[in-house]
Amino acid sequence: MGELPRRKLLAVSGTALTGAVAGCMGGDDGDDGNGDGSGDGGTEDPADGETESETVDGTILGEITVDNLDGDAHTVDIIVEFDREIEDWATEELEAGGGTTLDRNWPTESGQFRVTTRLDQGEPVEVTPADWNDPSCLNLFVRIDRNGELTLLSDTTGGPCGAGDPSVDDTDA
Repeated sequence: MGELPRRKLLAVSGTALTGAVAGCMGGDDGDDGNGDGSGDGGTEDPADGETESETVDGTILGEITVDNLDGDAHTVDIIVEFDREIEDWATEELEAGGGTTLDRNWPTESGQFRVTTRLDQGEPVEVTPADWNDPSCLNLFVRIDRNGELTLLSDTTGGPCGAGDPSVDDTDA
């Protein structure tokens, strides 16, 4: 009786191992071209490549607003890079309770970008659109909180990312 469970275990293990090895040793189904087994040497359909590049448009970087909610003055460095090229580098000296919106000296069309911020010569903090699930447009808020710590927030609806005129103040409506 002790033999029967062990035999079943060996039979099941052998079957599972055979299936696993057969799956590892099988060919890649993606290399058979058009699916009829004739193959075409692995060339790609040009329409597929064009479709792929059309969907990877990037993100529009809208406004960057810097606010200091702390009771002390702070200096913030902001570097904007598009396609690994520095487009804007601003150093803002903010009084306690002060704030500013940066001049938009970066491309207004969508692309791949990274924004690096640094508070009072401290450690840099980098963000990309991927940090916010790659929206089509992104406004950034660089905030120094009441404890003097740097926080980065985003908005996808206001300013250049909004549906209406970016100069309209929605609080008056």
